Amino acid sequence: MKKQSKKQKKSNLIKSVPVIMVVAVIIALSAIVFYMPSFESDSPVQNHTVIYEEGMFYTYEINKYPTSVEISDITERNLSVGFSLETSSLNFGVVPTGGNMGKRFLTLKNTQDSKAKMLFVVYGDISPMIKFNDNEFYLLPEVLKDIEIVLETKQDTMVGNYSGEINLVVKRSKYEFLEWLL
Repeated sequence: MKKQSKKQKKSNLIKSVPVIMVVAVIIALSAIVFYMPSFESDSPVQNHTVIYEEGMFYTYEINKYPTSVEISDITERNLSVGFSLETSSLNFGVVPTGGNMGKRFLTLKNTQDSKAKMLFVVYGDISPMIKFNDNEFYLLPEVLKDIEIVLETKQDTMVGNYSGEINLVVKRSKYEFLEWLL
C-alpha cells in the first residue's frame, strides 16, 4: 500500500471542497424551496377554520375541518342510518366496527389564476381510519375535483368515539417562474 504525502493529501482535500460546497448549497436550496410548515394544532378546531401562512416562495391556505365518528358494535338487523349535512365539520356519525365504512365527499375548485398543490393531512386518533381517493394532487385554475373521504373500520377497531382534524393544505407559488416546483 502506497502512502500519500502531505502535499497529495492537501491537494485531494482542496479538490473535494468545491464538490462539498455544491452539495451543501443544493441541500440548503432544497430545504428552502420544499419546506412546508407544520399545521398540526394542539387541539382540533371546533368548526371549519381557514389559516393563511406565507413563506419566502409559497403561500399556504390551510382549511381545517374537525372530524369525528362514533364506532359502535351494532348487531341489530334493522339499523337506522343518518347523515350529517354540516358544512363546518366532517362528521361520519355512527359507523359499525368490524370492517364497515362511512363516506364523505368534498368538491374542490381552484378559483385562482394559477395552479395549486393540494394535500390532505389527518391528525388525531381518527387518522388511521381515514383514506382519500386522492390526497396529493395539482388543481388547475377553474377545475373542479371531487374527493371521496372514507372512514373504514377494521375487524378489531375498538368501540368508542374518535376525533381529529382533516386539513386541506393549498400551496401556491408566489412567483410564476417557481410554479413548476410546487
